[in-house]
Amino acid sequence: MSKNSSFIQVNLGNGWIDLPTPDADNYKPTYTHEEKSYRDARRILHRDIIRKNEAKIFCGWKSLTGEQSAFLQSLYDYNDFKMRFTDSKNQRVEKTMYAGPLDGKVKYADKQTYLIIQRTDVQMNFMEV
Repeated sequence: MSKNSSFIQVNLGNGWIDLPTPDADNYKPTYTHEEKSYRDARRILHRDIIRKNEAKIFCGWKSLTGEQSAFLQSLYDYNDFKMRFTDSKNQRVEKTMYAGPLDGKVKYADKQTYLIIQRTDVQMNFMEV
């Protein structure tokens, strides 16, 4: 598999796996920071920046198959994994990330097996460890 064969890839320890490409209007890469800021008794703000430039990605899909949804849901079970993506600086990067919860609506389920065939309005966040 080439280094850039898919828009987003994950490596769970056994090679790179392509993720479904998010919809163009539902891909939001950004960098954020972690802080423990507080105001003292005089209301003076004390900012304690713990970590800067922490990657965060919001992904949304209009439609996913049941298999695609199940794979994305399985990422939530991992403490972390390697991820390749295009960041907000328009650079291809590889970072250690973890997955937030998967959310979406079931549109179609097989009436005989009750398995999900299609999910819509699917969203998931990925954050840097």
